[in-house]
Formats: sequence, C-alpha cells, structure tokens
Amino acid sequence: MSVTVSSARPLTFRRLAALAPWSLGGAVLLAILSAALALVPFLLLHRIAVELAADRPDTAAVRTLAGLAALAVLGRWVLMSASHALAHAGAFAVLHRLRLRLADRLAVVPMSLLARHGSGGLRRIVIDDVASLEGFLAHMLPDAAAALVTPPLALALLLAVDWRLGLAALAPLPLAVLLQAWMMRGARVRMEEWHGIQTRIATRMVDFLRGMPLVTLFGLSARSFGGFAAAVVGAVGWVNAYAARLSVGWALFGALLGGGLPLVAGLGAWLHLRGDVDAATLALFLLMAPVVLQPLLRLTFALGEQERRRGALARIDALLTAPAVVERPEAAVPAPEVPRDVAFRDVHFSYEDGRTPVLAGVSFTAKAGAVTALVGPSGAGKSTLLRLLSRHADVRGGALLVAGRDVRDWPADALLAEIGVVFQEVFLFHGTVRDNLLVARADADETAMIEAARAARFHEVVLAMPQGYDTPIGERGFRLSGGERQRLSIARALLKDAPILLLDEATSAADAENEALIRQALAVLCRGRTVLTVAHRLSSVRRADRIVVLEGGAVAGQGTHEDLLECCPLYRRLWADHEQAANWRLGSRLQGEDARC
Repeated sequence: MSVTVSSARPLTFRRLAALAPWSLGGAVLLAILSAALALVPFLLLHRIAVELAADRPDTAAVRTLAGLAALAVLGRWVLMSASHALAHAGAFAVLHRLRLRLADRLAVVPMSLLARHGSGGLRRIVIDDVASLEGFLAHMLPDAAAALVTPPLALALLLAVDWRLGLAALAPLPLAVLLQAWMMRGARVRMEEWHGIQTRIATRMVDFLRGMPLVTLFGLSARSFGGFAAAVVGAVGWVNAYAARLSVGWALFGALLGGGLPLVAGLGAWLHLRGDVDAATLALFLLMAPVVLQPLLRLTFALGEQERRRGALARIDALLTAPAVVERPEAAVPAPEVPRDVAFRDVHFSYEDGRTPVLAGVSFTAKAGAVTALVGPSGAGKSTLLRLLSRHADVRGGALLVAGRDVRDWPADALLAEIGVVFQEVFLFHGTVRDNLLVARADADETAMIEAARAARFHEVVLAMPQGYDTPIGERGFRLSGGERQRLSIARALLKDAPILLLDEATSAADAENEALIRQALAVLCRGRTVLTVAHRLSSVRRADRIVVLEGGAVAGQGTHEDLLECCPLYRRLWADHEQAANWRLGSRLQGEDARC
C-alpha cells in the first residue's frame, strides 16, 4: 500500500487521457480519419454530377465514382466503430485505474478527512464523479477531435471551389460564437451548485436507507423524511430553472450553425442564374453547407461536458493529493524480539481547525504483554488515543512510540501489521465468512482460519451455517447476531496475530450469554499481547495491569484499581457511579427519585 503524499501535478484532462494513451490516442486518430473520409463522398458526388452534365457522360467513370463513394461511406463507418470501441476500452481502463488509486489513498488519509466528506460525499466522488468521466473520454473526446477537423477541411474544400459561396457558408459563425460565450457564463459555478445538490441527495439517501428500521417504526415515507424530500425537491427546482435559462439560447445556437444553408442557397441561385456557377457546383455547396458548421455543435457539447466534469476532476484530484500518512522509507522496522511497548510522551492533538483541543500533554506507557485500560468520562480522549496509534490521525505535539520508535518513523504497512483491533462497532464486508476472516491475513490456510474461529468461540456457529465458511453473511453482516459479529471480529484479530491489540469495549452491547463467550475469546486473544482497551464498564478492567484515567484530554491518574481508588478522586467517583448503576433494579429508588416504570 502506497502511503506517500502525492507530489504530482494537478490532474487535468490531458493527464487523465495519458492513463490509457494507446487506446484513447488511437480512438482520436481513427475519429479524425473517419471525419476526413466523410467528406470524400461529397467530392465524388460532385464529380459524378459534372460527368452527368457533360455532353457525352462516361458511364464507366460514373460507376467507378459511385463505387468509390460507397466504399468511402463504408470505410467511414468502420473507422468510426473502431474509434468508439477503442475509446470505450480506454475510458474504462482510466476509470479502473482512478478507482484503484482512490482506494489506495482513502486507506491512508486521516479519518477526519473522511468524516468531513461523509459517506454520501465520498460515494459521489469515488463512484459518480469517476463514472461521469467515462462519457467524456468514450464519446466526447473522439467527437471533439472529429468536430475540430471537419469544419476546416470542408471550408478549405468549398473555398477552393468558390470563395464567395464558401464565405456565405461561414457567415453565421461569429454570431454563434458570441452567443455560446454568453451561455457559458458562470458554468463552473452552476456545476458546483449541482454537485452540492447531488451530494446532499446522496447523503440523505444513505441516512434514509440506514435508518430504515426507524423510518418504518415511525411510519415515515421518503416524502415525509424531511431532509431527503427537501433535497429532491430542491434538485427539481434547480434543474427546471437551469433548463429554462438555457433552452432558448441553445435553440438559437443550433439555428445559427445551420443558418449558412439559406445564405448559400440564395447566393448560389443568383450566381447560377448569372452563369457564374454551374449546377454541379451549386449542388455541392447545398450538400456541404451544413457540414461546415454543424460539427461545431458537437464540439460545443464536448466543451460543455468538459467544463461540467472539471469540478469532478478537481474533487478526484483533491482526494488523490490529500495529505496521507507519510512513510519514511529509510526507517527500519524494529527487530521482532524488541518488546512492543506503546509510550505516549506529552501527546497533544486537536482537530484540523486547531481550535478544538482533544488531548493536552498525555503521557503514559502500555507495557508489552500487559493490559492497559483507558477510562474516563465521555469526550475525555480515550478513543482518540487508539486512533493516533493506528495512524488514523497524527499527533500535533509530543511523540507516540511503538517499540521505542516514533510511529511516524515506522513504514506505515509495517506498523499496521503490528496492530489488531476489536471495536464495539464491528464492520463486516458483504461476502462470506471466509472473505471476512481472510481480510486479516490473505495467505492464511484453512487450518489457521479454523483455529482462530475456534479460539474465538465462533467455529460452532459456522458449522451450523448452510455453507459453512463459504456462507454469505450479507451487507455489514446482517445475517449474524450482534454477538456473532463480535466473535467473528475477534477471530479475525486472532488470525492476524498482531503483537499489539486495541479494544474498544467489545462486550458493552452483548447479552449475558454472548458476553460470556466474548470474554472467553478475548482472554485468548489478549494473552501475551500489548493491550490497550477503552472501558465503559469499569468492572471489565478492574483486573487490568494498569488503568489510565483521562479527563478533558489529560491524564487525571494512573495505576491499578486499588491505587486509583485510594489516590484518584475522579476514579473513585466513576467507580461509585458504576456500582450504583450495577445495583439498580426496576422498582428501586435511584438517588432519592422514584425509578419505577
């Protein structure tokens, strides 16, 4: 996994096309040849008309010219088809490479950046924005190349035959260009507005789908789900206003590009009546006058598409060049026998705005082979410490050491290989049990996988499934219970066999039966590892080797359970609250208030 910060120049359409140069370059070349070949039948028809107007027409020559015209038409369509095939192949190759690069980058950017975009916004960039480039590369790029070549060639041909009629065919162009420039004013701003509307719809849709149980419970519909309905209605209003603004302009623009034909017809008829232009030449101009400017309509569509996609390209480029975990290739990985102590040394951290301090001078050491628990009120910074260790963010001050080396000096892949995680919120992929286990170690064999599942008290669950380890578990593992998902997560961590383990209260949402099984699995998992666990239930860490109490992003105390009860007022209060909550029963009185239901 590449984790270096990209120093590449900004992504442009030219650099985008360079991702598949042979396919897209070949498509453009074939499109140009096809456009040039499209003019050949007009020349041949002119020659046929001249021949037929002669006193003694050469029928053999006419047949030859007609055959050549038919071959030119056929050759043009063959070249056009080959151009489209190459363009699509190149476009999909570019999309494939872009999405792989985006996936690599998303794996190493700070979590704060992902949170800022939101799942709907990231989906818009990785799926929709990338997909929107396909139309430009596969269709508009060859069309634009052909449209650039056809008018100059056609105009040169007509001017060579009769310069007066050639200029008549060209006359509407200046007015059409001015009208198009007027219509394109503010196009980039409008496209950014449209992207914002689509992002809001995508985000609200994700919220609507994820909240479907709640939506059903309250009898809501998509229309009554305020945020989603408002986003859709806003999009309809924006589109209607945009279409009303441009429809008249586009109609006039199209009329102007075809406006050369009436001028050519009128001037050509007058010149023919004067005897200055023969019938064959007049017929040639009547046939080719629309060819001179009409391709510019396709060119305008291509340029407009490019302008609309410029925002998508900028958003993709912003992700590809987003600051990532910096790898220092010269740093060596500590030897395996070095104890994997985790030491926080005067660690400071704040969010990107710098005005929201989260950690302020945190210092403690989690010894190798020991369990270190992090406790404290909500918002004290417990989970942030785990995110810093897994490089989802970097310290703003101080140092975080693993095996005596600053985490920023570790190669990122090597550091992440040292860390296993089991969090309360388990994420499972849409796939089989086997797929989700092998995420931890792709080269693990069947025996290792089954041993990990058995140690996690999950093997028996798998045996009861219809296809065993090849049973699909659904999106986010919805076919499994909460306890089963947690045990699968523990099996995954066991299979990874990392020396450092991060736990975020893996049992807090489990029922009594599953909690017992999860605790048995965790006991196996923690054995011999450096464990940092965030605790919400103090009873779960009472026997931890060291407990670190956090308050307001600073260490309020650290030591064993007994030490803290004696010398840390905050811990005494937290423990008292815990015991009071543990002794609460339905119908009991809590702090003098009637708690009966």
